[in-house]
Amino acid sequence: MRRRRGLADRPWALTGVLTLVLGTTHLGCSDARAPVAVPALPADIASPSALDSVALARPPGVRGAQVSSYDRTGGNADLGVGANTLPILRSIAGVNQELDNSWLYRDGDRYVIFDSLGPGVVERLWMTGFDTTASGDLSGDIAFEFDDEPSPRLALSRADLFSGRRAPFLAPFAGNATVSSGGYYSVLPLPYARRLRISTSSVPNYVQITYASLPPGASVSSFDPAADASAAAAALAATGLDPKSTVPTRSDEVELSIGAGASQVVWDRAGPATIVRFEILAPPGAEIPVGLRLQMTWDGASAPQVDTPLDELFCASLGPAARSIAYGRDGDRLYLYLPMPFRSHARIVLRNDGPALEPGWSARIGTVEGPPAAGAAFFHAAANAAHLEPDGHDYVLLDTGGSGQVVAVNLTTGCARKGACQLPLLPGLDGAHLEGDERISLDGSRYPQIHGTGTEDFFSGGFYFSHGPFTLPTHGNTAQAASSPRRPGINLRNAYRLFLAGPIAFYDGARLTIEHGPVDDVAAEMSSVVLYYALPDASLIQTDRLTLGDGASETEHALSAEDRQDRSLTSAFRGEAYQTPVTASGFEATVTRFRVAVDVANHGVRLRRLADIALGRQSALVSVNGTPAGTWYSADVNPVLRWADLDFELPASLTGGRDSLAIEIDARSSPNPWTAYGYVALSYR
Repeated sequence: MRRRRGLADRPWALTGVLTLVLGTTHLGCSDARAPVAVPALPADIASPSALDSVALARPPGVRGAQVSSYDRTGGNADLGVGANTLPILRSIAGVNQELDNSWLYRDGDRYVIFDSLGPGVVERLWMTGFDTTASGDLSGDIAFEFDDEPSPRLALSRADLFSGRRAPFLAPFAGNATVSSGGYYSVLPLPYARRLRISTSSVPNYVQITYASLPPGASVSSFDPAADASAAAAALAATGLDPKSTVPTRSDEVELSIGAGASQVVWDRAGPATIVRFEILAPPGAEIPVGLRLQMTWDGASAPQVDTPLDELFCASLGPAARSIAYGRDGDRLYLYLPMPFRSHARIVLRNDGPALEPGWSARIGTVEGPPAAGAAFFHAAANAAHLEPDGHDYVLLDTGGSGQVVAVNLTTGCARKGACQLPLLPGLDGAHLEGDERISLDGSRYPQIHGTGTEDFFSGGFYFSHGPFTLPTHGNTAQAASSPRRPGINLRNAYRLFLAGPIAFYDGARLTIEHGPVDDVAAEMSSVVLYYALPDASLIQTDRLTLGDGASETEHALSAEDRQDRSLTSAFRGEAYQTPVTASGFEATVTRFRVAVDVANHGVRLRRLADIALGRQSALVSVNGTPAGTWYSADVNPVLRWADLDFELPASLTGGRDSLAIEIDARSSPNPWTAYGYVALSYR
């Protein structure tokens, strides 16, 4: 009988979907694999050393994305409705038709809610809905099919999946609506080598599946349901303790004494070094005073890379703080364990825009001397705050250039005034400011790779955090208040979420936004801080564009297409621009060939295609200079907002040292016609 391998035998399983420190990873394509040393990804939030490498630049080819039940029309019906919940929704909301927003396609009597070719890792499953049983659990089952196996490797009830008791989905990796305040979640990493398909027996209501596509040819062992996750779960639960293997070699403690309107230089040090622990020690029971602002500047930058209200940094804008594995409050000690490397100089300043600070506050900074690892990026904390009126524009959490990775978001939101945030179905409740969807666009894509279903859903809660405040190692809702002297607004919520299992990597900028209300149509108060790592220069640059329907461009790129059927389409992208029509010319074809220019010094190339996703699944075999490069597959579907920028990664083993590439796209076996309205080549520096 074949022995099932446990965690110790599986370096790519639960304790290391990707290596957690600098190491050797097999990257390549087809049989032409060569060992290449790359900065690894902290894809396993459970490992004690997960935070050690979080500052390292991601290798080329890591792409974060999400499948969700967002409203395909751009409205607020961010759910699926099937026969199992239609009677309930008809009675409480007047819903009279089924909605297919929560599934991609049918396979017999199954609803396929996720379908991606590997290598990759699902870092988060989240659901909630109206189809709960008498015990309060979600009904029906869920199945996970790995690598095109003839039967699901894992099949279980949704109640078991989110119970926190079913191995390996143990708490705090997983929890139900009681634990996560209305949401059902799992953050147990689910790696897949070649493919992962997830299906349910009935139509789920609200769904989000957040995942990362890994570099082409990355050697990944698919998830083993028999792996023992108990030790990993215990490590994840140990919040308040520094989970890193790196410990400070020096610690400085500084008394904080700041008058009204004054600033204090808390710490000023020449490098190189890395801050591995930053702590604020508070008087017993004291909340962080409103008005303190933390500024950190690395290597003499023209502006602080960290510039945030101190309470926002610890998700304590309403008083109570987070208690995550990376930052939060433990007794009267506020802790931040995310490493902060610098090469020449670091300066930490605390500014006081409020009354004089009471005695008894101090800061403690733990460092490790020596140069940071190659590729280490600077730690950033970007704060924002706004009073919002109905204007059709999202609240901006972050809009930055360069390259890096987002690791956490803290958000405080409230209705601006009484009566301004009511839904017709919930008269008297000013809660509509929580109906907004997050939209995250990376590397200049017009198609947000992450599109959510509601503010509390983004933080893995549900129904306006229906079970009250909570704190978990990876997410939480620290406080709820009818009003607060600390922040404007009413019906306030404060929440945090970490992305350590699947950091949102970007190579040419990132834009994170969230709606205020169903369609940016309510008056709201918002404040936020986004924690991320970044270097100022982009590491992905556009090197060529093929404009279809333009004769000169087609000739220049030696375009040929078999069974070509020319098309013209006017539609829009999902996200912020869902009301902005775009017209483009393109075609459907079975086999397409063309040439694109690339940077001869590239470390891989990304192809981007403007596609029409009205019919759903499209698939094609891609070759580069006659060598197979893999299958370009997408299951995204939207019959209303039909435009999508879809990306495909070409490894450096096929592109390095070349200034142009001959591309062949063979879609003869595609489930639906292969649609293309333009191609772009982007080269990794």
